[in-house]
Parts: sequence; structure tokens; C-alpha cells
Amino acid sequence: MNENELTSREVKALIDRVGPSLGYNFTDDPVFPEGRRDVCAVRRLVENGNYGFDVIYLVWKEPDGSLKYKEIADSRATKDYIHIDSVVVQEDGSLTVKFGSGGSYSGVPWSESMKVAISSGQAQVSKEPPATFTEKVKQAMVKVVENHQHHHPLYQSTVVTESVIDEDRKIAVFILKEQIDTDRLSEYSEGLLGDQFRYSLWVMRGEEAPQQIYEDHAYIRPHTKSELTGTRGRDCSLRGLKLEGNTIRVERQEPEELTFHL
Repeated sequence: MNENELTSREVKALIDRVGPSLGYNFTDDPVFPEGRRDVCAVRRLVENGNYGFDVIYLVWKEPDGSLKYKEIADSRATKDYIHIDSVVVQEDGSLTVKFGSGGSYSGVPWSESMKVAISSGQAQVSKEPPATFTEKVKQAMVKVVENHQHHHPLYQSTVVTESVIDEDRKIAVFILKEQIDTDRLSEYSEGLLGDQFRYSLWVMRGEEAPQQIYEDHAYIRPHTKSELTGTRGRDCSLRGLKLEGNTIRVERQEPEELTFHL
């Protein structure tokens, strides 16, 4: 074996040592680019039973035999599981690391590519532009989810519940669900009003950032009626999202269809 070649064992040992830990931790086998064994990408999973995330690292060996690493992506905000799709060496010597997720918690299946240039023991990381409008929208939806997380032990995670993407016309719409309040004191209590959820409707066009065009929010108890109101509360959920020409249609629980014109 060439002395500059990385072994799976030393890569995993390095990331086990320097990576985050939450109680249950696991470092995958590394993914090497074709024809190279001195550089690789590797995923570390960390969980504690209630919270967890993945981290993607680039690991490489210098000519003097020293090991170097660089964190290039993580899912701390969304908690999504991440998988590495490929590591490819480009003509200029840089590497493209492609990775993605099935949207296990964010509700958005997504993919990204990072370009990594290694020089003088340092790694310069830059995000590759999305290849399609669909990929661009999914990355933007994940960013919206990240920016609307509300960290509380009794809150449900923020999630995209439905989306419609028109690749040809470069238009997309999606529904975001957030929990924004609770008066429950434990996982098993009902509270006076229960949990407050917010559903919002978003639109994205061309190169523009996603814009919220509608929202509704209400309290609802998990199972039983409130002695204060005589009801469980109100279900403010949005569903049945459709994009028909320049018209957005979405249903509410009442039922009542809402329409919006682009």
C-alpha cells in the first residue's frame, strides 16, 4: 500500500475522535473518488434518542503522511439523514462531493454538490450551483425549513408538507407547517388550549427567493376537548395543493378552498 493512501480504519478513527458525539454515534465507511485513495468523503451520524443530525467530512492525507479533514455539510437544523452519492475528481484537480437526503425530517428530498479545492493543507469549499430549477427549489425549501425551526422539547419539527414544482415554467409552491406555541407541561399532558400550529403557503418563481403569500394559525389539543372552550380547538392545516395555470388552489379543514393568482 502506498504510504499516502488512506485506509477506512484510519479515516473512521479520525472522525470518531474529532466529530460530534451525542451518545449514539456512527461513522460510515468512506467514499473514495475513482482512481484516488488519498482523499475521501465520509458521513458521521450522531443521535441521543430525541435529537440527531449528520455531518459530511472531507478527509485527505498530505504528502508527509499527516491526516487533514474539513466539515463540508451538516443537518443540524433539519435533522435530515444525509447520504453521500459520489466524490469526483475534476480536470483542475478539485473534487466535487455530491450528497443528498430523502427529507426524513424536513419533508423535502434534496441534493447538493460541493466543490473542494485542496492546497497547502487547507480545503476551500464552495457550493456548486443547482443543475435544475427543481434542485434549486428543493434547496430553497430546506433553507426555509432551517430558518423556521423553533427549538423546544415539546414542539414538532418544522416540515414542508406538500409541494408542486413546474420545471418548465420555473414556478413552485409549497406548504410549510410549524409549531409555534404550546401550553402543555409535558409530552403526555393536554394543556388548556394545547399546541399552536402555523401553516403557510409559499411561492417561488425563477431566480427569486421563496415568498410567503398566506398563513393561518390556531391552537388544538392532542386528543380531548378543553374545559375552557368546549372543543379540541381548530385544525388550521392546509392540504390538497394544486398549481393550475396561474392559479394556486389549496384546501382547508372546514372544508374551504383557497385560491391565489400569480
